Formats: sequence, C-alpha cells, structure tokens
Amino acid sequence: MIRLSQEDWVEIYYALESKSEAIERGEYGVEFERGEDARWLAHLSAIKRKIGDDGLTAARNGVQRSAG
Repeated sequence: MIRLSQEDWVEIYYALESKSEAIERGEYGVEFERGEDARWLAHLSAIKRKIGDDGLTAARNGVQRSAG
C-alpha cells in the first residue's frame, strides 16, 4: 500500500481542481469532439470522489510546514 503525506493529498486535490476550473473557463486543451469537456470534467470529478475525504480534508486544512 502506498501512503501519501498531507502535502501529497493537497497537490493531488489542487491539481484536479485547477484542471477542472481551466476546462470550465475554456483555457485548457482544445475540444475536438462534442462533449469532450463534459467527459473530462466527469472524469476529474470521479477521481476526486475516489480520493474522498482525505484529499479534501488535507486541502481545506492546508499543510503545516515542518519545523526544521
């Protein structure tokens, strides 16, 4: 089993979120066929659901800097 740090979860969550937002604004990629953007958004949403609360909680709480 792979264990992800809180920093990992934040990066994953925000990567999915920022890509979704860019698609919604029409700033990511080029739609070659009808409905492609909707399929991408559905796919990214499905990934966020799979990561579930771990990714969302880490993103909401932020990442504490390690002392050192």
